[in-house]
Amino acid sequence: MKKKFISDKRLPDYDFLGSVYKKTNSNELLETLESIRIQTLKPKNIVIVIDGGINKKVEILIKKYMTVLPIKTISLKKNNGLGLALRAGLEQCESEIVLRFDTDDINLKTRAFYLVKELANGKVDIVGSNIYEFTKDPKKWTSVKKMPKSHDLIKSQIIYRNPINHPSVGFLRKSIIDLNGGYRHFPFYEDYDLWIRAIHSNLIFKNIDKELVAVRVTEQRERRRGINLIYSEIRLLFTFFKVSFWQGLKFIPVLFFRIIFTLLPLKIINIIYSNYLRKKWDN
Repeated sequence: MKKKFISDKRLPDYDFLGSVYKKTNSNELLETLESIRIQTLKPKNIVIVIDGGINKKVEILIKKYMTVLPIKTISLKKNNGLGLALRAGLEQCESEIVLRFDTDDINLKTRAFYLVKELANGKVDIVGSNIYEFTKDPKKWTSVKKMPKSHDLIKSQIIYRNPINHPSVGFLRKSIIDLNGGYRHFPFYEDYDLWIRAIHSNLIFKNIDKELVAVRVTEQRERRRGINLIYSEIRLLFTFFKVSFWQGLKFIPVLFFRIIFTLLPLKIINIIYSNYLRKKWDN
């Protein structure tokens, strides 16, 4: 049985963890930091990893918000990629509960409360949620991405899909660090690779059946295409094989279809997402 952090009157401390780099957009980061500022449950720390050089506007914005939020920055001399940046940041987190945030997404104000409350019960290691999706205006959601809720469903679906929305996730710091340090360099799939290893190390998962983050999808699908993505898809096969020979075998036909999907024209990919993989949201 895991340690029970929760008391009758007070939820435990938690840290937010995110990363910025040279392409981080200051306007999007502003919206993200504002969504963190208005959380009903306030963080102890906000750990931001500066992954190599950043533009001046982002630098100024972070310094400005350091006056109103408990931001701690960690500067890496060169760009190492999201996985290694998060790995470095996780080592510097002080709280046992850590919530991830992406610098172009919007955290709904009760996100931290629901995730910390769930993790504080001591029954799960990793908790995510459903998400809203939007293109330009964070207040005009276009679709909802629903996720499998129970650990058993997450475990059964991980061979076919990433069962946790990374921008929505919170976890027990020690549980992740014990996975050989946690995150590693794995472009596009830093989180998927981590969840595969976590679930085969008997960590317990859950998704809360609430939409707690609004995710920007304007350029996301365009970026997740091409040879580099295919290379990472193939690396996922090796992750599966390393944790389970049979899981690796089962993933081979899935990998074939995933690669075909990435090679489709972007217009067709968007049609598939809109009509078959997402639930439309009527604002």
